[in-house]
Amino acid sequence: MSLITFINGELSAMPGLQPDLDHALQNGDRLAFFHLNSMWPIQYRFGVLMVDEMSEAMHAAEYQGMHRVYE
Repeated sequence: MSLITFINGELSAMPGLQPDLDHALQNGDRLAFFHLNSMWPIQYRFGVLMVDEMSEAMHAAEYQGMHRVYE
């Protein structure tokens, strides 16, 4: 299942990009999971903070993790 996930308020995974699978969680970490059929908070959409693994994966991706779909 594809989810958008956050660790301590920082984006850690999204569909097609899940670099957080080896991220070590600590006691007290806060996790948030958003299903693709639900809206994730608008304040996270632009300028989102990311865990280091996600930031590195986004910069390494050809499309930089961003794309738009127009019909």
